[in-house]
Amino acid sequence: MKNKLIIGALALAVASACGGKKSDGPAGQGSGSGTGGAAAAPLPVPPLGVDAVKRFNYVYGPAQKDYEKVTAALKAKARDWAAVKAACEATLAKDADHLDARWWLGVALAQTGDGAGAATALAAALAGDWLRWGPGLEADADLTAFLATPPGQAVKALSATLRGQVADALAKQPLILARRSGWKAPKPGTGYAATRGELYAYDVAAKRYLRVTHTDHSLAGYLRGPSGELLLVGFSQAEVPDPAKAPKTAAPLLTRSWVSAWSLTDFTETSPSAKIAKARLVTVGYGPGEQILVATAPATGRWSTGPATTFVVDRGTGKLTKAPAVTLAPPALAMTLEDVVVDGGAAWPADLDPAIADKLRAALGATPTLASLAVSPGKGRIAFAGATDPCATGDAAAKPSLYVGDAKTGAYKHVLTADSRFRARWIDDDRLIYEDGSGGLRIFDAAAGRESGKLGERAGLALDTLPPTAAPLCRSEPIVDDPDAVDELPPEVPDEGAATDPAAPATTP
Repeated sequence: MKNKLIIGALALAVASACGGKKSDGPAGQGSGSGTGGAAAAPLPVPPLGVDAVKRFNYVYGPAQKDYEKVTAALKAKARDWAAVKAACEATLAKDADHLDARWWLGVALAQTGDGAGAATALAAALAGDWLRWGPGLEADADLTAFLATPPGQAVKALSATLRGQVADALAKQPLILARRSGWKAPKPGTGYAATRGELYAYDVAAKRYLRVTHTDHSLAGYLRGPSGELLLVGFSQAEVPDPAKAPKTAAPLLTRSWVSAWSLTDFTETSPSAKIAKARLVTVGYGPGEQILVATAPATGRWSTGPATTFVVDRGTGKLTKAPAVTLAPPALAMTLEDVVVDGGAAWPADLDPAIADKLRAALGATPTLASLAVSPGKGRIAFAGATDPCATGDAAAKPSLYVGDAKTGAYKHVLTADSRFRARWIDDDRLIYEDGSGGLRIFDAAAGRESGKLGERAGLALDTLPPTAAPLCRSEPIVDDPDAVDELPPEVPDEGAATDPAAPATTP
């Protein structure tokens, strides 16, 4: 209902600006041009993003079958824009959150001469997922003529406003990983396998999610590069042993994984997607001079791996070249089908007073091994958690704990004890966001000494990596997937790995 109200308000604004009628007149089939002379009033700016990540599961929503007619009409050699319009309207009648249908309705209306309607639909799609359509808006051949009209100019102005909001969000808001639907273990054989996750910027005040990456929901984790870029890693296919035929020591392999890099400031790739060869374990990180490195290792048992082969990624082409003499510098992201972790990222700051470090370390007990550590922007506070054995039982089955300490005095406060990986990140000098082990995130106000917020999505949230389990993985137990998760190949990820959606962007990650 909230989305419908926003869309209705946009329609009123555009209709009012155009005198309550189609100011650009019937443009002729497929032209999208018009003769309107008066400039359209500015469009109202809708809220950026969505209020829940599950909104991006619309490909499997109640209008899935209806949208297949949109896809079929778009694939036609000679597009029938009236048919596209009708199919989009039927889709949206069943699922008002279907952003793909909203976008293509806008394009179809632009092509059939309804400038006001086109502006309304395009504005809603841009606000919902600007990084998908916004960067390529002015280069879209289907919209060239429309963008020269008054309603089109209003859409361009709105997109520019949204671009500024997106840049501000990426600079200030915490980045989190989230799934559109639950994780599902792939079936035996070689086939589709993915996390169903993407990266989002979360507006703490508005409680809204801005989608950052567009990886066909195959993102497994990310690292921030020395220059500030995002190093993105994921997979979309795996080879799973058949338990009825394969030995118990057989391990699943990643058969289609990838790495790319993307700029948070200008929304472009800094390294195109590189295809990674079949491997049991894929490790990705940086080498000297911000080289992107990939190491792959074969399976030698159910959980053991053989010697790794290291490659350098060509930032211009995405090709991999063997580099045996180069070593990944920590932190690095290590990925298998069952787990994704950041290795080597937790260490006490080199400039921390040794006496203060000893006080904080004491909170972890007799075996003070760090599982995670995060320093506040002003370096006045440190969040840290100890590592425990997730396979331990009985008296040895201690759960890890998260603490927040004062970097000047060594005083610390216990935050939470739970079966959690406790990845944590400071939003600002006072507020810490961290994983709570339940698939949710919590916000701790260090100044007030209490929890100030909690984020929850049924399919799961995380900060740096998106493994199947929110708790640390015990390698002696099977992983339980989500019984409600969709277990079929998504329409946007066909077997051959090429996008079928005509709207899929070429440059966004």
